[in-house]
Amino acid sequence: MKSLNVKIHFDDKNSYTVGRLFLSELTGKYHFEYDKSFLSAGLEISPVNLGLGSAAYLAQRNADFYDLHGVFADSLPDDWGKKVQDLEFYKIGINDPTAIDRLAFVGRYGIGALRYEPSENFEEGKNVVSLADLRKAAQKIIEGNFEAVTEELLHSGGSAGGMRPKFLVDLDIKNHEKIRYTRGNPEGPYFPVIIKTPTKDGDHYQRIEYSYLKMAHLCGIDVPDTYLLIGEKSKLAFFAIKRFDVLKTGERLHVHTYAGLMGLNFREASPDYSELFRTTADLTKDHSQVIEAYRRMVFNYLGYNNDDHTKNISFVMNKKGEWSLSPAYDIGYSPGRQGFHTMSINGIRQNATVKDFEKIAGNFNVKDWKKIVVKIIDTLKNWPSIAQKNGVPEKYKDIVNHRIKENLKRIAKDLSLGVEI
Repeated sequence: MKSLNVKIHFDDKNSYTVGRLFLSELTGKYHFEYDKSFLSAGLEISPVNLGLGSAAYLAQRNADFYDLHGVFADSLPDDWGKKVQDLEFYKIGINDPTAIDRLAFVGRYGIGALRYEPSENFEEGKNVVSLADLRKAAQKIIEGNFEAVTEELLHSGGSAGGMRPKFLVDLDIKNHEKIRYTRGNPEGPYFPVIIKTPTKDGDHYQRIEYSYLKMAHLCGIDVPDTYLLIGEKSKLAFFAIKRFDVLKTGERLHVHTYAGLMGLNFREASPDYSELFRTTADLTKDHSQVIEAYRRMVFNYLGYNNDDHTKNISFVMNKKGEWSLSPAYDIGYSPGRQGFHTMSINGIRQNATVKDFEKIAGNFNVKDWKKIVVKIIDTLKNWPSIAQKNGVPEKYKDIVNHRIKENLKRIAKDLSLGVEI
């Protein structure tokens, strides 16, 4: 029986066995059952589709979720990270790993507070855990200059997943030249970050994302601390962002993507922002979080970030069971498919107007919507200077500026701002 014990570890004083996840030989599908002792804790790890109860929850077929329940699929990587896992499994003779195998490999090393331990009768899973422990032990000695360390990790396989290489490392906050393979907790001057490395195509992605998150911060959007690290040898930019699932105290937060929470295939689903706002209101019980979501929507539309899909939005839960939007991440210029956003506003997916912003604001009682829009316009106007300061190549600076200007001219005219853009 391929079976895992699912645990949640906020800190040493707040750790629980959540339940058991297993692959049924009868149905060929994944099932999850809550541990009876966890039901009394009152912590909802996935309240929409996996509410607390004594029933066995059957996961639906969804290749994007590895056929798992959304909350557990959130623990697994996409694209690049999946390839890294496959290489590790090949070393121990597993050519077609199941989702259970993959979660066992993640074990206690994943993002968020969930942990996975093979049950006693899952011998293959124990081998996978041993492999993961050996790899992590070997990588823990990797420490030094960020260029050298990321190069070593690229060859040894330490990726956090995604379309392009990125790694879980700890950054020396006092000396940004130094990183080490992550311990997963703050320690001395080190703090856990995700670092994204340049590719053969250059470092413009890193410079653009850094610039966009700086602009988002100026707009009042909640973003983690970010760092643009310039390699001494290559002169290329590496982008690092603090992990929001780890607090300064070392406490972990439970992380759940909007896609995983709602059971949405992020590659196909195109929900409206109004659905996100309703979910945010229901989950957080905090109207300020709805306003935060509204602010991000406006920034995405005016900043031409069309990659605003449901996996690029997450919620976090603390040890008290309180939910909030996670800080913003994966924000940058993205033209999308034929200029369309992944998420719509009032049913449209491009060229939003002031009337669209006003209508959705009225539906969700965002009273200062116009001030939010104007502030974002004023910030995005500074793209050329911000991009130049952060070394965005002229070609990409101009491409992004052209798109931003198109949006701002249309919106500023509707608002009768009378400003030059």
